[in-house]
Amino acid sequence: MRDLTIIGGGPTGIFAAFQCGMNSISCRIIESMPQLGGQLTALYPEKHIYDVAAFPEVQASALVESLWKQASRYEPEVVLNEQVQSYEKFEDGSFEVETANGRTFRSRALLVAAGLGAFTPRKLPQLGDIDELEGVSVFYAVKNMQDFEGKRVVIVGGGDSALDWAMMLLPLARRITIAHRSPELHGHGKTCNEVLDASDRGEMDVHLNTEVIAIDHDGPSLRRVHLRAKSGRTEAVEADVMLPLIGYRTNLGPLASWGLELRENAIVVDSTMKTEVDGIYAAGDIASYPGKLKIIQTGLSDATIAVRHCLSYIRPGEKIRQQFSSIKMAKEKKI
Repeated sequence: MRDLTIIGGGPTGIFAAFQCGMNSISCRIIESMPQLGGQLTALYPEKHIYDVAAFPEVQASALVESLWKQASRYEPEVVLNEQVQSYEKFEDGSFEVETANGRTFRSRALLVAAGLGAFTPRKLPQLGDIDELEGVSVFYAVKNMQDFEGKRVVIVGGGDSALDWAMMLLPLARRITIAHRSPELHGHGKTCNEVLDASDRGEMDVHLNTEVIAIDHDGPSLRRVHLRAKSGRTEAVEADVMLPLIGYRTNLGPLASWGLELRENAIVVDSTMKTEVDGIYAAGDIASYPGKLKIIQTGLSDATIAVRHCLSYIRPGEKIRQQFSSIKMAKEKKI
């Protein structure tokens, strides 16, 4: 039995485990993937992140490492390669979750921090079956930047991920070409300006109002990407690699059948991160409330709020005292 079972081991789940330690709550993290970190580890471990407090710039994998270093001092139980399927609530208010492999875990409360749930990259249906190119010359994420060194790279998309990678790969790639079907870029203002400035200097090519209509390839090796502007003008771009970065399809999977109120594929919570079921909380991208921003910083805040307020459920009747980290750490050092 643990006080809290955290479903999901991304940044929000890891930071929730740290907050459990800060509040003397025993916890476990159950993660469906073989490692902690969520999307940061699975999709873009080398990507730089700029909007986390106290880090002017931090690599995604390094952020995960720092979060775990912070949480591991309290030795949370970690269960990997297990997808939670269902839950049962008992008369005493405690819970049991069961995984796809038939394992069961008991706790006094649950915190769902499963990010976007299961996610699969959006593909370019007009290209048909390109399975033989995927993982060789067509990629939906950048896991090792050195794989793109000296390559002619076509990036499809104009959002944050596409623009961030365009700027990060610019010093390595032989040539960067961006093809975006909208008339303007849709990333952070600063990054948009950096990309447009690089284009003005002739360092990369940016094609707006443009879509990919076909590719030429020899087996798994990409040769050319054919572009068509909305004006009707077509162009063939020599390319070694294509990065379609046009988002992901998300699926809550088994969580969708838990009977919790959903809004736009996310779990509705109140200001304490509590769902409509007493004892079940949600935090991070999977939590929905008015004004929600789906960024890492918000997920860390959600985790803090959820853990603080689940104390009232785990220890009913106990007065919850404000816990300051400086006092908590000072006491631990004396011990």
